Amino acid sequence: MRRLSLPIARKLPLALLGSALLVSIGVGIASYMIGSQALYAAAENTLATLASERARQVSSYVSGVEEDLVATSRSADTQQALRDFAGAWLQFKVDPTAEVRKLYVDDNPNKDDLSALDTLGTTGAYDVTHTRFQPGFRNKVVARGYRDFYLMDLKGFVVYSLKKGDEFGTSLAEGGPLAPNGLGRVFQQALAIENDTDLAFADYEAYAPAGGLPASFFAKPVFNAQGRKIGVVAFQLPSQVLDGVVGDRTGLGETGEVIVVGANGMLRSDSIFTPDDDALSTGFAGPLLDGAIAGNHVTGETLDYRATPMLVAAAPITTKGEPWAAVAVMAKDEVLAPVAQMRNMMFAIGAGLLAVVAVLSLLFSRSITKPITRLTGTMETVASGDFDADVPGTTRSDELGAMARAVEVFRENGRKVSQLTEAEAAQALRNQAERADMMTTLQRAFGDVVEAAVGGDFGRRVEAKFPDAELNALAHSVNRLVETVDRGLSETGSVLSALADTDLTRRVDGDYQGAFARLKDDTNAVAERLGDIVGQLRATSGTLKRATGEILSGANDLSERTTRQAATIEETSATMEQLASTVLENAAKAEAASEKARNVSQSAEEGGEVMDQATKAMDRITASSAKISNIIGLIDDIAFQTNLLALNASVEAARAGEAGKGFAVVAVEVRRLAQSAASASADVKVLIEQSASEVKGGTQLVGAAAGKLAGMLDAIRENTADLEAIAQGSRTQASAIEEVTIAVRQMDEMTQHNAALVEETNAAIEQTEGQAVRLDEIVEQFTVAASPVRTASPAPGTKPSAGIRGMQDKLKAAASNYLRRPAGNAAPKIDDWSEF
Repeated sequence: MRRLSLPIARKLPLALLGSALLVSIGVGIASYMIGSQALYAAAENTLATLASERARQVSSYVSGVEEDLVATSRSADTQQALRDFAGAWLQFKVDPTAEVRKLYVDDNPNKDDLSALDTLGTTGAYDVTHTRFQPGFRNKVVARGYRDFYLMDLKGFVVYSLKKGDEFGTSLAEGGPLAPNGLGRVFQQALAIENDTDLAFADYEAYAPAGGLPASFFAKPVFNAQGRKIGVVAFQLPSQVLDGVVGDRTGLGETGEVIVVGANGMLRSDSIFTPDDDALSTGFAGPLLDGAIAGNHVTGETLDYRATPMLVAAAPITTKGEPWAAVAVMAKDEVLAPVAQMRNMMFAIGAGLLAVVAVLSLLFSRSITKPITRLTGTMETVASGDFDADVPGTTRSDELGAMARAVEVFRENGRKVSQLTEAEAAQALRNQAERADMMTTLQRAFGDVVEAAVGGDFGRRVEAKFPDAELNALAHSVNRLVETVDRGLSETGSVLSALADTDLTRRVDGDYQGAFARLKDDTNAVAERLGDIVGQLRATSGTLKRATGEILSGANDLSERTTRQAATIEETSATMEQLASTVLENAAKAEAASEKARNVSQSAEEGGEVMDQATKAMDRITASSAKISNIIGLIDDIAFQTNLLALNASVEAARAGEAGKGFAVVAVEVRRLAQSAASASADVKVLIEQSASEVKGGTQLVGAAAGKLAGMLDAIRENTADLEAIAQGSRTQASAIEEVTIAVRQMDEMTQHNAALVEETNAAIEQTEGQAVRLDEIVEQFTVAASPVRTASPAPGTKPSAGIRGMQDKLKAAASNYLRRPAGNAAPKIDDWSEF
């Protein structure tokens, strides 16, 4: 593709105009994007703040309703009203529902006037109770914004309703016509509540008794002072109460609002942007609502609400039932309206600026291209050989002036060159040829010296002599450079050679500057450092050899002590095993004795029960003897009376003469039988009294035997408990001894391992001693300057004592700690033996 060729007079204005247009477009796009993002973020923050605030307000309102319900249920007035209404309800003999609705609804022309419902003016029990409590309940409902207030008895009858709707007087129990609706459900839930702090809640739904309007219900059981459930109290909330909570549109512009949405995606509040009530009729579903219902604060966009692109922020609202969400929305166009206005304004301003820039760029380009055009014409004239042409613009202070002055120099040089004679021109050519020959010679000499230096030969020099002082100075400088390099490398090489021969006393002594001075310092520093290191190695190797000898001696002593310790631990282990066996046998014997004592105790308890039964039997015999004595006394009385009757009969028979002789014989026989019976009963009584005395003595003996047996039983029980304790203690001791035996066995194994480790340590120390000797031999090969022998200082953070002496000090410290510990805690700490 052929390149577009334009003169500078056109390129420059076009370039300036294009640059301005590009900058304007870039700045405009960047400003629009930054402004859009800033407004979008600000709107999101505002909506998120409003959503969170409205969610908090709704939660606070719901909490207030719950607290009001709890306070109402605990109120003495509510409890009294529920009792009085329930009692008055029973005064209706035939059909309470029909009768109460007839009074307050069907035959009441003022049923829609709450104030007119306060009283009917009758003297019935229900109307008297209603007149007493209606004003207070009405004030509560009006102040809190409730739609209705209910009292239900335990059977489910709505015994009181503020507005006397269709639910008034009807039953909410299961199977009733209103049981499935919200009020029926919260009644059934509240009836099942047993805790005074719990309550029931039904979410918003279309409520038929309220004309199909949305309603939610809160209910709670009412308990009397004795904690007995006497009924249920309930509130009905319209959706308008939520409109009042979230209806403030401050900061939401012309299209923004806050709505309350349920988990089913239906609105719980009304939108002011629609003529109809949106509660339970308008939906708002999607991922944003799902996130808020899940308990998260979310922001984003939606196209499904009000058929307009909306910016959305949602916050969760917690309720007793399914959760809600407070959703703040605003039209995206309104959010970005300031940016759109800024964009249009920038377009207008940019168009005007482009026009101004076009004019200015044209004038500016003419101010530059016009002098350049004139200067170009002058340059063409000079190039054609006309050196008398005037050069315009030499007085300018800008780049064009510099170009003009350069053209003026070219013009003057051209004029001078044209004025030279042929002889001068020839002389100038000869001078140039001579200088070229000298430069060739100098270059050849430089090349020889440099090649020799590259090959490691610094003895070559530049020998050429030139009539030109500058060339001679240059050759002398090169010679000095080679001499300095040769001398520096020679001294450095001698020092390194001495280092190679283990002589660490040589140094670089010459006077150098720059890189050679640094080379001198570095080389001498290396020699000094090596000398210090070798001196320290020499001192350290000697110390190491002495410490190795001490460690070897200590390790040998430790090996002998470890062997003796292993033998002692082995004997201790055998003794502990015998002791454990003995304790186990004692535990078994104690357990067997405990079992026998338990059996004896059981037999003694059974004997004690037999003695108790014998004592009770003796008591019963004593009681029977007492009864027999009473009966014998009765027999004596009968015999005495019979004797008296027989005596009277004999007297009467004697009076009768011959007629009473037979009766007198009978009376005598009766008297004789009575006397015999009396004599026999007296003998039996004596025997019974003796038997009772013997039984009483036997009872006392049996009681004494039972007491002795009870004492024996207590002693046997204590003996059994002691034997069980002994058996348990023996088992515990056996277990403890078994653990000690295992520990001793492990110590035996560890001691054996330690002994083997000590032997290995001895071998390693012997090898270390050999290596230390070898290190001495190697270090002795170096020659260092005479200096005080410096011993190796301990590393920072370590203790001053080292080698076998340090080990012995630690062994003494560990032994002292072991001896100072009280009995039962004699095991040394791990830290005391960590060095071994």
